[in-house]
Amino acid sequence: MAAGYSKAMKFILGTGASRIFGKIGVILGIAGLLVWSTLILPDRDYLPYGNSNMVFMFIDPVAGVPAQQNMEYFAEYEKKITQMEDVDNNFLVFSSRFNGGGAIVKPELARGQRGEVKMAVKSKKMGKDIFQIPGYRFAFASQRPIFRSASKTFDIEIVGPDIFELKRIAMDLIKSITGSEGVHSVRPEFKLGNPELRFIPRRLNNARLDMGVPEIGDIVESLNAGKYLGEFNDRGEPIDFVLVRADAEKLDLNDYKNLPIWTEEDMMTNLGYLADMEIASGPARIDHIEKERSVKLLVQVHKSYPMQKVIQRVEKEYLISERRTLTEEYGLRIGGTADDLASTEKSLLNSFIYAVGFIYLLLVALFKSFMRPFIVMLTVGLAVSGSFFGIAGNNALQRMNIRGILEDLEAPNPEAMLLGWDWITFDILTQLGIIILAGIVVNNAILIVHQMLNNIRSGMDEREALQKSCETRLRPIMMTVISSVCGMLPLAFGQGAGTELYRGMGTALIGGLMFSTIFTLFLVPVLISLMTDLGLHTRKEDLVKESLSREDFEPAPRAGTPAQ
Repeated sequence: MAAGYSKAMKFILGTGASRIFGKIGVILGIAGLLVWSTLILPDRDYLPYGNSNMVFMFIDPVAGVPAQQNMEYFAEYEKKITQMEDVDNNFLVFSSRFNGGGAIVKPELARGQRGEVKMAVKSKKMGKDIFQIPGYRFAFASQRPIFRSASKTFDIEIVGPDIFELKRIAMDLIKSITGSEGVHSVRPEFKLGNPELRFIPRRLNNARLDMGVPEIGDIVESLNAGKYLGEFNDRGEPIDFVLVRADAEKLDLNDYKNLPIWTEEDMMTNLGYLADMEIASGPARIDHIEKERSVKLLVQVHKSYPMQKVIQRVEKEYLISERRTLTEEYGLRIGGTADDLASTEKSLLNSFIYAVGFIYLLLVALFKSFMRPFIVMLTVGLAVSGSFFGIAGNNALQRMNIRGILEDLEAPNPEAMLLGWDWITFDILTQLGIIILAGIVVNNAILIVHQMLNNIRSGMDEREALQKSCETRLRPIMMTVISSVCGMLPLAFGQGAGTELYRGMGTALIGGLMFSTIFTLFLVPVLISLMTDLGLHTRKEDLVKESLSREDFEPAPRAGTPAQ
């Protein structure tokens, strides 16, 4: 290997027009690989999903249905869950705050790559089963993420003045987005269909009796929840005064209409004269965003699908066309985890720029030059591209393994499950690995450039010094990279608990190190040699002057201390 590399360098670093075109060809070939790497990179994701052994079931009952009735709907399927051989435990909850349950798979069946694929198949099967249970507005199942913020769910926020128009827009979007590629489920965060009794004031009759909407509201509040009147202080003990109806029996529509009411002028009327009443349905609650009424849709992305890809598709294919049909009073945007993803990526990008800038300034101080550090910093670009190739290559390798596991598990339609399945996602931890690469990969180029400068100081010719530097630095560079890659292999291909969190970072580090090392051994010498061909020489005299100027600032040795 060393002999072959030495011959290749001797040929490439030679002089002549043909050699110059060869160097330009090497540079253009590497540049082409850099561009290609950006085309095969997976779309961005947020936090890694993890591999827990729990399948979470989300159920949204029809408004007004008692909890006992909802549990009866689910009872038959709950029996099936308890009879599943791979389920260790399960639970079911129906309350005012949460409706759903979970199935906890035996831990030994959920470990490793096979366990992770099994959990994906299990959650899909259970989601299909509970969706077919009658009596619910919607129901789906999903594997529980390790981090709460890694649930791969983003919001679609719809704002405007009319709550029923917001509902119409939301329902149209649910029909459009549900079933699209990468979308696991779409569920509304609002509940319409809640039975309610509406009181519509008769303003003309109210004006005749000198009564307004606030007075009617106080009457209705007193009949139901009670009207707070104030607070009485009894020797330091605060006591609330609330006006409530003495009779605890429920009132029907006629009772409200015939309720007698006395005005301040001692005139008697009834509530039916002051307000029209109708039984209808409405929202369980009304949310607001910056004082505007709002409705949210929660879009759940498939575990193995990049969130950024789904966000871009939803924005491009659905939201843009929907906005064109809305008036200026209404707004439509993507938020929630999508905002967190954007802000985190911005912070990581700033950190990467600062890291590259600091490294460049340190190299400028080391080499006393602006051009040589620039050549060294090109290896960072090679490392970034190498990490992209590493991620794409590992995904292609793991898809073949996953296909075999799906066939062993007899999963229905395994090709459809494999579509878009990225075993390595370009999440935040993977991007952090690329930032770490920036401080590692420059070492190889530093060894080549620094050894070349030392050779020139010792009296070698410029081209000979570069060639000798490549030959003598090959062995330490390869030893360092091979040991580093071997140490990171468990990080990228390990099967233990928690390895799914760091395999993206390990893959990026391995791919970046290998790719940048191979091409650094060619790109850096070619660029330096091309600079020499263009007349930008590095002379011994200049390096000696730099050394002397540096010695001028060093303190003189103290008396009795031998000179170094």
